[in-house]
Amino acid sequence: MLVLGIGIAPAPADAIADILGQATIAQYQSYLRVLTGVDPVTTDPPYCLTNRYSLGSDAALAGNWITDQFASYGLNVTQEWFHTLHAPNIVADLPGTTRPDDIYVICAHYDTWHEMNQLLAPGCDDNGSGTSAVLLAAKILSQFQFEGTLRFITFAGEEEGLLGSARYVSTHYGENFVATINLDMILHPGWDNVDPDPDYDLDIGVNGPSAWLGQYLVAQFNQYTSIDVETWNDTYGNSDHGSFWSYDYQAIRFGEHTTPENWYMHTNDAYHQLTDTMDNPDYDYEFGIEVVRGGMAGLIGLAGLVPEPGSLALLVIAGLFTRRR
Repeated sequence: MLVLGIGIAPAPADAIADILGQATIAQYQSYLRVLTGVDPVTTDPPYCLTNRYSLGSDAALAGNWITDQFASYGLNVTQEWFHTLHAPNIVADLPGTTRPDDIYVICAHYDTWHEMNQLLAPGCDDNGSGTSAVLLAAKILSQFQFEGTLRFITFAGEEEGLLGSARYVSTHYGENFVATINLDMILHPGWDNVDPDPDYDLDIGVNGPSAWLGQYLVAQFNQYTSIDVETWNDTYGNSDHGSFWSYDYQAIRFGEHTTPENWYMHTNDAYHQLTDTMDNPDYDYEFGIEVVRGGMAGLIGLAGLVPEPGSLALLVIAGLFTRRR
């Protein structure tokens, strides 16, 4: 392929595939083991999380651990406190090289549900699954450079009504959030438990302005993953992507179900329960890692991967390869 003009060539498909191949189930599960209290969040003294309820002390510990992970990848990381009693939002940036004001967000909420003052749910699927996806994407993509800025966010206060993301977007309103990918529950793709399952897919929730983004992600999943994906018109916006919609930003949600399946069919008996653990037999980690790969493929294409020195794409730009006459 001959690239004409000045600029960065689209990353070759095999280069993107190589990046996506770095996403492994073992690394993904290592994050979940900490978030769900299997492995310690601190080592001196060793302490395992008992919950991630946004108003509880363990959520702040989880936030500190997430902060440390982002920092270890060399990202610019901050904790943004939106209420003195809630755990903070954790925000990490990989600045863009040529379009730093164009921001591409991948996000998830890391807090868990509570009910009637009883702390419930280890929160593996809801939403350790999305949080771990953001962490894994950050670990892998931080090794590369992009034209636009990649922003990795884990929100608190989602279970109390999108409090963390609502405050975040209102505070940062005016920044150029070009596209936002929100991941909320990605480990239980077959909610109706029918075998073979006709609903064994990833549902991408969109609204009218973000329909293009949903279709773009469908194309990336079709090219780089083995799972089925489909878009649906999300009129609820009841996860953190809804906060971006409130300010007319374009955002989509990755989920194992649509909102009607969630609220009216009630087919995931682990939802907001103590059985939302890593050893739940209904959870599919190969599916989850494919969701991570599809999301990363979207970010790579949208933000513009900068070819590494000596790469084929850079040589093409330099004119060292020409079309055969």
